[in-house]
Amino acid sequence: MFHQFLEGGAVSFGAVKRIGLIGGLSWESTLTYYSMFNRLTARVSDPWVQPKLLIDSLNFKEIVDFQNAGDWQGSGRVLADSARRLEAGGASVLGIGANTMHVNYEDVVRAVSVPVVDIRDAIVTRLHEMKATSLSLLGTKYLMESDFYSAHLESRGITVVRPMAHEVQEVQDIIFDELTQGIVSDRSRHRFLEIADGCRERGGTVVGLCCTEFGMFVNETSAPWEFIDSTDAHVRALLAL
Repeated sequence: MFHQFLEGGAVSFGAVKRIGLIGGLSWESTLTYYSMFNRLTARVSDPWVQPKLLIDSLNFKEIVDFQNAGDWQGSGRVLADSARRLEAGGASVLGIGANTMHVNYEDVVRAVSVPVVDIRDAIVTRLHEMKATSLSLLGTKYLMESDFYSAHLESRGITVVRPMAHEVQEVQDIIFDELTQGIVSDRSRHRFLEIADGCRERGGTVVGLCCTEFGMFVNETSAPWEFIDSTDAHVRALLAL
């Protein structure tokens, strides 16, 4: 696994596959993915080595409209088209650059012949490494209220704890009114930490940052509890394949 390389020496990525990322979900999310791909590679490779990436950046407004309408078939068509473009462009492995849009994971898998790395599996792998069996699930309301994400984790033996019902919309507003637009406020950071604390008190030992933009709130030096940054886990899984 790629994260295990971090303790080793230089690694050459010259002949490694080309990773295709369905991006633009939001631009802040894609920025984080691109940065992580390169930062993690730089930690284990010779100078100036960068992973081979293809990014198909979608119009997030179109995706948000599908989300608001509950039209997951529509968003599935858009993501499947994106996946086909990436495969045609030479990508040999794909990732969907957002947690919520894994609701269309199967649409993407059916559209291409190359592997598609599932962010949910990356989360489970990290939990197993941490010897943890419960997760505080924090993400968009679509992710928290439906079961496409939680059921996937639960089928692999993970107990999922969600925010209280009245907190779900608060988290949703923080994501769409602020984080996806590049806004990080102290008020929202404080409230996010409070909600995460509440989930932990109800049994979600590890906090799951299952919205890419949550990394704008929490990092390895600032987190007051154990957490999994879904983007970091996903990027490592894509690099390791």
